[in-house]
Amino acid sequence: MPERPEASELGPSWPESRTQLSRQQNFRQFLGSHVLNETGAAATQVVLPLTAVLALGASAWEMGLLQAANYAAYLVLGLPAGAWVERMRPRRVMISADLVRFVALLSLPLAWAAGLLSLPLIYLVALLLGTAQLFGDIADHTYLPHLTGGSGLIEGNSRLQLVRSGSELGGPGVGGLCVQWLGAQAALIANAAASALSAVLLWRIALPDADPAPARGGLAGQIGQGVTFLLRHRVLRALALSASLNNLVFSAIFALDVVFLTTVVGLPSGAVGILLASGAAGALLGARIAPRLSRAFGGARVALFAVPAAAPWVFLIPLTGNGWMVALFALGHVAIAVGVTVFDIMQVSYRQRACPPHLLSRMTAMFRFAVWGAAPLGAVFGGALAELLGVRTALWSLATALLIVSPVLLLSPLRRMREFDDGS
Repeated sequence: MPERPEASELGPSWPESRTQLSRQQNFRQFLGSHVLNETGAAATQVVLPLTAVLALGASAWEMGLLQAANYAAYLVLGLPAGAWVERMRPRRVMISADLVRFVALLSLPLAWAAGLLSLPLIYLVALLLGTAQLFGDIADHTYLPHLTGGSGLIEGNSRLQLVRSGSELGGPGVGGLCVQWLGAQAALIANAAASALSAVLLWRIALPDADPAPARGGLAGQIGQGVTFLLRHRVLRALALSASLNNLVFSAIFALDVVFLTTVVGLPSGAVGILLASGAAGALLGARIAPRLSRAFGGARVALFAVPAAAPWVFLIPLTGNGWMVALFALGHVAIAVGVTVFDIMQVSYRQRACPPHLLSRMTAMFRFAVWGAAPLGAVFGGALAELLGVRTALWSLATALLIVSPVLLLSPLRRMREFDDGS
């Protein structure tokens, strides 16, 4: 395992305990930026599909295309993005991503007012938002070790996940209610403003960015180094494969959520937003229990069983109906979110420790490509499957697929580990 950076290389000495970490002004600015950005992003994940369905009559296939557009950047740009970010200052990349979100989101209400709103425009905005998310996420994971110090990573990642989960818990409900009560234009404008404020908070962080590492060879060579490191690392390789297969199925399911709840179950926009927020409650719970599970059972063991334990609960989603049966949708998504969140915290924290500092941006990009690059493929497949079989039958088929692919880590070296080793 590579040596951790010395404190002098990380800038000022950063306290490691949870209480001390939360008191640091720079970390609070970082968290505040995430609160604004993640809440707006969570609301947008509801507002865009609702706009497409309610204003433009989008079908299940078109909803799949919308979900695919949101994640297409991970498939197309996922590999070179890490090398590009490695040559830049990560905080500046995060600020630029926020500004792209601001412009993209603001374009939709302006086009709507001018009578120019269309599905291709919504697809374009989703593509821009996904691109901004890709670069922002890579810079985010690269910047966090610089901000917290090496041994504070699990606490730092857990706190960030708590912020994301809390934002996702409120964001979809707020987005759905805004569409129902005020119209989608108001929600889009509010989300654009949140991105602008997020950029301001990031700009106010006092800790300077670390200088970018000198470029080592051309872009293709840098990408090749990252791919080679991932393929040769038995633990990281297994984690990436498992996450990619799981996310392929999850993306197909999530692409059908809005059209399922609105056209099959027949719920209003506000109720759809609230139900979609249920997954964030599970993510919030997962972020809270992840450090305790790691201490009790070991990080590798927790990562091994997190998603397989959640997979059977996905069968509750296609059982969703009116009345009390809407709770089945929420229960299914809560279980998914707990499992995925716990797995993500374990694998991200391990990756940040195990990866050499000069490869961290590229390794994050490799995982983004492997995991989220599967999302547009899954979304298109989910939409096509729903067109062929019907939405509810497609959800039954996808739940079965998740039950098959989720235990793939049981075939990896992790099955013999309690804690992660260096994977060499």
